[in-house]
Amino acid sequence: MFEKSEIMELSEKDWRRKVFYDFSRDLTSKDPKFPCVFGASGFQRNELKFDFFPDVDTESIKLLGGSLLNYLRIAKKLGNYTSFVSFFNIDTDKSIEEYEAIFWNILNTLHKIDPQPWPDNIPQNTNDAHWEFSFGGEPIFVVCNTPAHSLRKSRHAGTFMITFQPRWVFDKMGLLTPKGEKYKKIVRELISKYDSIPEYPYLGTYGNKNNKEWLQYFIPESNDVQNIDKCPFHHLQKEERVTLEQVKYLKGNKVDLEAAVFELLPETGSVEVQRDTPYREHKTHTHPTNETLLIIKGDIIFRVGEKELHCEPGDRILLPANTKHSSIAGSNGCLYIIALEYVTPNNEKVGIEA
Repeated sequence: MFEKSEIMELSEKDWRRKVFYDFSRDLTSKDPKFPCVFGASGFQRNELKFDFFPDVDTESIKLLGGSLLNYLRIAKKLGNYTSFVSFFNIDTDKSIEEYEAIFWNILNTLHKIDPQPWPDNIPQNTNDAHWEFSFGGEPIFVVCNTPAHSLRKSRHAGTFMITFQPRWVFDKMGLLTPKGEKYKKIVRELISKYDSIPEYPYLGTYGNKNNKEWLQYFIPESNDVQNIDKCPFHHLQKEERVTLEQVKYLKGNKVDLEAAVFELLPETGSVEVQRDTPYREHKTHTHPTNETLLIIKGDIIFRVGEKELHCEPGDRILLPANTKHSSIAGSNGCLYIIALEYVTPNNEKVGIEA
């Protein structure tokens, strides 16, 4: 995760420096003025955080998830206009439809690897006026910009880009107050001057009747929007939410057992070191608490419903409580650590759900 001063120290040939330059040029544009006055204010105040990812594959999305968790942990210390901006180094000649499919795949994958449960106060019906994408226990407004946007210049970027802004940022702005209504009017007037297409008809305010937040995440070039009731985001059931993460202390192809134990060890309590002999099978069962399993040596196949996960040294499994699962060790058996809580790769322990 970067601050803007750190990015400007990168080589001018570095793709990260180039896309960040394009981003900062657009955000500080004066004629026409960039519509998102809140984002521009956060940029000027150095309240934004940035990160860069080599692709949009599963491994890159896992890296994004870890970086986003790190950001959410410190976001409230950064300021009232903070957001997290992620850039991806992928082809810049894709169509709007291709970028949209990538965007929703990223949100669905983030949901799949989310170490925390969906917030109780956020409905799971995507057409509910109070629905918002959530990750790490935080509701987040999400905006996607792509190289394919041209008429809707406010959604253009030099590369595929996603901005995550915590819901509490908007709450602090008071968007439902008279002052907030004034800000919204200013933003929409700026959009009308900035874009070469009439205002998107589904711009709304969180919580207002008939508002659908997800329609504002990825805005197309056309205002003729189809399937406005069918959101591409899909909520997963508990049994589908088994996830994998990579640890940070890999040494060659080996995992340091002592370091792994101390990372998963609670302040008071213990972890279990489990050894399965070759092809040892654990029949379908459940556990009453969340668990983290970290593979040290060998390999193991985890099964949840029809889903199969082949896990090797360095893979971390975040297993939700009461998830029906089974496993079978590989030909060399498997050695792994079990902790009775979620422990993410940045050492953040996220608690136990009964």
